[in-house]
Amino acid sequence: MSRQRNNNRLTNDLDGDQEETAKESFFEIGTERKSKKRTDPEDILSAKNTWVIGIFIFVAVLWHFDWSPIKAAYGIGTSITGLFSSEEVIQETSVDGIADLSRLDYIDKVGDLDFQEEPSINEINTMINSGVSYDYIEQLDDIGYLNELSYSHIIALHSNGVTSDYLSGLEDVDYLDELNYAGIIGLYTSGVTVDYIQHLEDIDYLDEINYPGVIGLYTSGVTESYMSTLNDIDYLDEINYSGIIGMYTSGVSEEFLRGLYQRDLLDDMSYTDVIRLNQGNG
Repeated sequence: MSRQRNNNRLTNDLDGDQEETAKESFFEIGTERKSKKRTDPEDILSAKNTWVIGIFIFVAVLWHFDWSPIKAAYGIGTSITGLFSSEEVIQETSVDGIADLSRLDYIDKVGDLDFQEEPSINEINTMINSGVSYDYIEQLDDIGYLNELSYSHIIALHSNGVTSDYLSGLEDVDYLDELNYAGIIGLYTSGVTVDYIQHLEDIDYLDEINYPGVIGLYTSGVTESYMSTLNDIDYLDEINYSGIIGMYTSGVSEEFLRGLYQRDLLDDMSYTDVIRLNQGNG
């Protein structure tokens, strides 16, 4: 009985000691954590740096978007969408191996042509995406006009439908060197034919007129025959293109002009005098 009591006492003492040890360990760990949390300078500095960097990024984003949170949110969202879109484009392009090879071949060949200023890879890609074929660019090079153009001029010519045959025709009448790309587009989109320009060259009038004048004559309906008559009666050098348009649109006929010429009256008459006389106001 005494032995049993002693054993129970020993067991209780051991259990008490273990419990006390556990409590001490628990409090020591907690105290150590609290102490470290409050006193570790590296942790404090790291936390401060994180906050500073975060605030700096936030302010920079707001500044970039004119201090507008809405613009900032939209801009960030658009950037993320663009990122995924770019990845999709890359995946699609990589799948189409033939398209990739064609694009690379296009870039290589275009780099060998005589541009006004050699285009960058991005500029060449812009021409490709605008539908400008390599053959179109090569034909511009063949007629010696490519070195007058930048990549944006080529895109403008192509997008306005100016054909390589039209450009070749202008070169054949020695008029291409007199024009910039805007002049070519103006002539083409106004419907001025190469034959009409050729006729002006044949009567030695093309050197006397600029391309807006050519467009003005053509769009006003002044015929090749009317121009030939003015040349035949030596009156073409006496008036500018606006005078020719004025007489034609006022109804001054070729027969009336020939009659004035036969009577030696034209030398002393301006085109306004001719118009007034034709209208019975002379």
